Amino acid sequence: MLFDVDNPPIEPPDGCRHRLLWRLCRALWQDHRPDRASHYAIVGCVHDDQLVPCRLARLAVKGLRTASGEQAVASPLWLDVARSRIARGDINLAAALAEARWHRRRAGLTG
Repeated sequence: MLFDVDNPPIEPPDGCRHRLLWRLCRALWQDHRPDRASHYAIVGCVHDDQLVPCRLARLAVKGLRTASGEQAVASPLWLDVARSRIARGDINLAAALAEARWHRRRAGLTG
């Protein structure tokens, strides 16, 4: 699935494999999008004074790609980000668990 990494849609697009992951990554991307202070300019001949996304913005894009079905990324940083978002109430844990159960049933797993 293709999407504009410079402006990913808020809602998961059709064909998105992991809708909850999409929403989490989109929220993270929103907090670290290019017009936010988390992006910084790299000055010099190698980068031609370009705007470079911060680490969390790059992580959000990787997560969006993973949610859309590209190769999965396993990352302790992702676990930490998800835990902190749940703790702050940015993610409804009951909804997250319900969606995880739905994915397990869809995959033919029990539990």
